[in-house]
Amino acid sequence: MKKRLCLPLWMFLAVTLSGCGGMLTSDEPPEHVYWLEAATLRLGEVPTEGLPKLLLVVETIPGLDTDRILVKGPGARMNYYAGARWPDHLPEVVTATVRLSLESSGRFSRVSSRSQIKGDEWLLELELREFFAVAITADSPPQVHVQLVGHLNCGFGDTAISAKAAEPAEENKLSKIVAAFQSATNNTLISMGEQLETSCFLEKAQSDSHVRRD
Repeated sequence: MKKRLCLPLWMFLAVTLSGCGGMLTSDEPPEHVYWLEAATLRLGEVPTEGLPKLLLVVETIPGLDTDRILVKGPGARMNYYAGARWPDHLPEVVTATVRLSLESSGRFSRVSSRSQIKGDEWLLELELREFFAVAITADSPPQVHVQLVGHLNCGFGDTAISAKAAEPAEENKLSKIVAAFQSATNNTLISMGEQLETSCFLEKAQSDSHVRRD
């Protein structure tokens, strides 16, 4: 008759977990997720009524639809920083950042990112053409490039939008490179906001003024 080997529960768990320990060990660097904050936009005096609704559409050129933090090296070679990424792919990250920045201006009754325009909504279509660090040498800090190009339709015709910024990283460290991404993004969004203020908002104010006089 065979004898059964009975182990106490704590011994069984210890043996089981120690056997799995090797499966949970990795030589890969830990994954860090970096957040991109929205910019605070000041688009002139906020009217008390008649705020427009805005539909926002953001797309990327090929190669930028990724959640990796990209770096372009010599010879136009695109790579990414190991163990680091954005919270989502860039179209979603940049859409959220632009939408929250426009909401902060107080100049819109609603900013949405649906796929279909409704009624008299304004339409802002943007293409992300640059969102990467540029490394000149392996040892020197890179420069971060951000560029948004598109147009705004607000019922007064199309207005071309083109905003870009380049920000050098203070050091060749990931935290400093991400800080340069944040600074370049802020400057790009501020430039975009200034273009909105001098185009559709100015035309809307003039139109509203003519309506009140009539």
